[in-house]
Amino acid sequence: MEENKDIDKILQSLDGIQKASPGHFFYTRVQARLQKEEKSTWAQLASFLAKPRVALSTLFIICLLNAAALFYQRHALSGLPEQTEQGSADDYNTTLAANTYYDENTEAR
Repeated sequence: MEENKDIDKILQSLDGIQKASPGHFFYTRVQARLQKEEKSTWAQLASFLAKPRVALSTLFIICLLNAAALFYQRHALSGLPEQTEQGSADDYNTTLAANTYYDENTEAR
């Protein structure tokens, strides 16, 4: 009989039981903790460069450097004398003065 009383006490203690539920904002806290993961240096650099403000300013600087290089090249070339279609005499003489394989091996015959 004592076993029945013990079993009855145990079963009566379970009468007021309710389904377990998470606390308030549990899902939000879990999501925040998951997103708080440490990012590598490369991931941080990539996220910084992917910002529109940084990407557009970098593109602008590259275009500005290209324009400056073109301007400098035109300015440097403007001081050179113009060549004719046939080329200059210096170019012709330089071509003739180039050594060839046959010129260097005259002893073979």
